[in-house]
This record gives sequence, structure tokens and C-alpha cells, in this order.
Amino acid sequence: MLQKLHKNAKTNYAIRQQIKQSQESISALAKKFNLSWQTVKKWKERDSVEDKSSRPHRLRTTLTQTQEDLIIFERKKFKKTVEEIYFSLEKKIPSLYPLKIYRCLVRWGLNVLPEELIKAERRIKKFKRYTIGYLHLDTLYTPKINKKRWYVFTAIDRVSKLAFLWVSRQKTKEMGVKFLKMVLDFYPYRIHYILTDNGGEFSYNFLPKNKRPKNKLHPFDQLCQKNKIQHRTIKFKHPWTNGMVERFNGKVKNKVFKRYLFSGEEDLKEKLISYLNSYNLEVKLRQLNYQTPAEYLKTRFNYSIQRIVI
Repeated sequence: MLQKLHKNAKTNYAIRQQIKQSQESISALAKKFNLSWQTVKKWKERDSVEDKSSRPHRLRTTLTQTQEDLIIFERKKFKKTVEEIYFSLEKKIPSLYPLKIYRCLVRWGLNVLPEELIKAERRIKKFKRYTIGYLHLDTLYTPKINKKRWYVFTAIDRVSKLAFLWVSRQKTKEMGVKFLKMVLDFYPYRIHYILTDNGGEFSYNFLPKNKRPKNKLHPFDQLCQKNKIQHRTIKFKHPWTNGMVERFNGKVKNKVFKRYLFSGEEDLKEKLISYLNSYNLEVKLRQLNYQTPAEYLKTRFNYSIQRIVI
């Protein structure tokens, strides 16, 4: 039998069993095993030979059952952290503090979320399936070339992974509109949705609400409406929502910006267009069952993509 003894125990299971079964007096047993009278009496009268739990028999907490239910609900329903639960319930539960919430979660086994709750949340948050025509747009800076930086506007289709980019000297709303016109000319199929961040080249969301133009659409949104495109923007400080184009931007940085030294704007454009053609026509992607974006569009939708020439 595996013995789990208190660290200061003077007896083991065998001695305790002998004490329980012996017909001798408590004093005789104490002298025989070199134990105190109180210890022998305890094991003589105890039903089990195992140590009792050292946990308190009465839980010291000021939380009522209703208050604990509120904490558990916030944790299981919304997967909130201890701090988030505190901010949600501090006005509803008096004398609440984060450690009290954590102890409550420990008692209910929710200090670490069970795997089934995490899996259920992942199933809920899966991307909705879309057909081709859902673009992610973004901009990134180039390294300094002759003490000057350029801007690269990028676009990628969520489904076909077909990408497009354009180098600009400015990042204004006029440049955003110009890039969108080039995007609509480049893609051989109709665009239904566009997802961007809240930059000034795409929307007025970056301005405080009291400073945004009233009854006036951003030129980028005007062009979207004209072409019956639904323009969506990500939440502030949530760049991972636009993660597909962010990953493409990372590839551009690693494959072009970090690999070459540019002599000027024309050299920059040449290297970027060369990489773009390689990506669209030669790079086989696992997400497309190891086809290039051009092959995927050709085999599934019968669209042809031509090499871009500067």
C-alpha cells in the first residue's frame, strides 16, 4: 500500500494497525512504541489508519452562492480572465478583489479552463466560408533608400491567395483610392468584400468621433459603394484580425526588403514586382493543396493570371 504520511508523523500504517487491533491498554502501547498517550489514543479510536486532510472543515469566504454563480458564469460563458471578471463584477459584488475571484475559480476547478470549453470556443470562432472576392488590404513602410522611405500598398484574396502590391510615395486617402482602382483592374473576378485597418488611407475611423466629417463618406468607401463592395474595418489594436495580409507583408519584408540593397525607386519596384510574379505564378501553397494561386484559379474557377510587367 502506498503510504501518504504527514511529514512529522511518528507512526506508519503498520504501527497504527497494530495499535487498533491490540487488546493492551493505551499506556502499555505508548510505552511499547515509544509514543505519547494522546497519539496512541487517537489511533486506537480512529476508524482509518490514514492521515486526515489538513484543509479547513469550514470554508472562510464572504461570497454567497449567488455571487459565486456570477463569477462562474462570467468565466464559463465569456472565457474572461480574473481581471476581466473583476472589472465586470466589482460594482455588483461588494469587497471584491482579484485574489478572491481566483480562489473561487480554484474551488470550482476553473482556474485553468477545461479543454472542452476551449475546443467549443474554437469551433464557434472559425472563419465563415467565403468564395473568391474577399480581399485583405494593408500598407507597409520600405527601408530608407537614399534617406527616403516609400509606402507599399498590399492586397491578398482570402480564398485564392492571389496577391497584388503597389509602391507609392505617399499614404493618403487619394493613394488609397488609386490603389483600389488598380486592385479592381488586376483581379479577374468581382470583389465582394474588403477588409482593412483604420488607417487614414482607408477610412476616417482613426479620427476622434467628434472630429470625423459628418454626412461625408471617405473616398475609399465611396469607390467601394460605387462597385457594390462591402468595406469592413478591423477593431482598434486587433491587427491579427487582418492577419492574412500581415503574413504576406512579412513575406515581402523577408524575401525582398531584408535580401536586397536598393539603388532607387525603380530598383525597388522591379524587385517587388519580381517577387509578386513569383508568388502568384510559382510558389505552391499548402493551403491551396500545393498549387500556386494562378493554378488554383485556373483549375477551380477557370480564370487566367498574367505576369505583371513594370
